Amino acid sequence: MALTLSFIHGDKIFDILRNRKDALSLLAFSLFGALIVQLTFLVTIEKSNATTTTTVLQFLSPTIIVAWFALRLKKSPGGLVYTAILTPLFGTFLLVTHGNPTSLSVSPAALFWGITSAFAAAFYTTYPSTLIARYGTLPVVGWSMAIAGIMLLPFFAGQGAGIAIRGDVLLAFFYLVVVETALIFSLYLKGAQMIGGPKASILSCTEPLSSALLSVLLLGVSFTLPDWLGTLCILSSVVRIAMDSRRHKTRV
Repeated sequence: MALTLSFIHGDKIFDILRNRKDALSLLAFSLFGALIVQLTFLVTIEKSNATTTTTVLQFLSPTIIVAWFALRLKKSPGGLVYTAILTPLFGTFLLVTHGNPTSLSVSPAALFWGITSAFAAAFYTTYPSTLIARYGTLPVVGWSMAIAGIMLLPFFAGQGAGIAIRGDVLLAFFYLVVVETALIFSLYLKGAQMIGGPKASILSCTEPLSSALLSVLLLGVSFTLPDWLGTLCILSSVVRIAMDSRRHKTRV
């Protein structure tokens, strides 16, 4: 769908495949970005049975990005970096233990896949910037999702054969593929390109908060005080990172 829209828009969707270096970068992004970020996100939901926990854990990605660039640039971490790392770690601790270090409020599998999803989201956010600048958002997102789907075919091709095709199933499938994946990922990358990463990070913080509220109001999910505190700790680090990045950009 993204490739079709890109073609109608007038983008030269095959140019990225003709450049060997960019084609290899696209392949890496398809595997470690588009495929892994979606797969780990959905597996975390399956293991935890809670979309809210999965969404909040994925928002550790800005902290991972800050820590990675501090190590890559070999700069001594300042107060912001330490705060950006320690605050979400404490929030994760509250979220998965409810303050009791001897027990977990989520399964170890859900915690593992949730943190893996955060690393994948960090890669997804930072890696394709050069490709998007050269070829546009839709060709990069479209090809990455198409390639990721082809990679998964040998493993999951026959697993949906026994599913009854009903209207609600088709509607859920349409929402997952078109709205939640293709549309939202394209809009996020395009928005980040237009308004910058800091503002995009702040605006995206509404996602886990709305997820938590809707889960409590519509699905009856129990969200305790440690859950809310852990969520706010993680999201506050995202806002601080974004505001500091904007401040430095303004000075320059």
